Amino acid sequence: MFSIETIQDVQDLARGAVLLGTGGGGDPYVGELFVREQIRRGRLPRVVAPEDLDDDAFVVSIAGIGAPTVIVEQLVSEKTLLRLLARAEAFYGRRIDALISAEIGGANSVFPLALSAISGVPVVDADGIGRAVPQLEMTTFSIYGVRATPCLLMDDAGNVVTVDAVSDRTAEDLCRAIVTAMGSMAFSAIYPMSGKQVRECAVLGTLSQSLGIGQAIRLGREDGDPFVWLLAYLNAQENRTARILFDGKVTDVRSETRDGWHWGLVTLQSLRDDSDVFTIEIRNEFIIGLHNGQPATMVPDLISVLDRESAEPLTAEMLTYGQRVKVLGFAADPKLRRPESLEVLGPRMFGLDRDYISIEDLAPAMAG
Repeated sequence: MFSIETIQDVQDLARGAVLLGTGGGGDPYVGELFVREQIRRGRLPRVVAPEDLDDDAFVVSIAGIGAPTVIVEQLVSEKTLLRLLARAEAFYGRRIDALISAEIGGANSVFPLALSAISGVPVVDADGIGRAVPQLEMTTFSIYGVRATPCLLMDDAGNVVTVDAVSDRTAEDLCRAIVTAMGSMAFSAIYPMSGKQVRECAVLGTLSQSLGIGQAIRLGREDGDPFVWLLAYLNAQENRTARILFDGKVTDVRSETRDGWHWGLVTLQSLRDDSDVFTIEIRNEFIIGLHNGQPATMVPDLISVLDRESAEPLTAEMLTYGQRVKVLGFAADPKLRRPESLEVLGPRMFGLDRDYISIEDLAPAMAG
């Protein structure tokens, strides 16, 4: 078990979570501010290793559900988080022993830490996908046997809805409709599971990984080249490959919030050759990168866009015309590449008429 003890820890972890969020998941900055304030008050989030959980420990995910474009506009309410925890324990009829992120990307990496800081309930060093995804049934929790429901949805006004669906696909549709009626943003207590199920179904070590990514970028800046440090860190991960896919500027951003989703297309142009173009399609997250019309990487592998000088990871909502950026591809956790995972997480499930091809087979390495 370890604690997030300093403001620097929170900033590093949030930075790493944006990278793993692959453009979506919401900007964790608002949640980061909340956790930083708790640390100033001496309230530290605690993180527990999955192997330290008892088999019968009761673990619940605390997550925001909604469009990232709306999530970034919301302040984190201490009252709402504590009320959600109390209602969840009453609803499930037992004490919650630990919290876990539904997805490590973006804001949902920080919300459990925020609740841990004010409640003392630890957060597991793991999550349900190792990145961000737009739908409940796309998590490894769901794929490997943990049901999303029964769950609670709560908004800041105090409205509470319980959902118990016949499948996680149905739960996604129900929760999305309910959250849209709540203004496209709500908090949830979801995916009730045991400690044993955490070890079997979660992507492990992802809070530590977020922290390590953020630290690598920060230390690389101090050393003069954050991309060297970042790529060294990512490529040291077991069975994971990271590559710079493109270096250029943003020339067009098209986006809209529709049916509770953020849809979009980003076009980049090389700084050296105007005819050299990279496009990224968005469905809450970056789902495919095309270099001159040919796929460079695709879901479930991760696509992240970073500032060209500082290597600061950027969400889709942060991208604007003229920005100088680099596009990073990072192989998904091996658990996401198994056949049963690809049936749910492959490109066709995002509306793309393609079968999955790994980043190792698609993208030649570029100089970082």
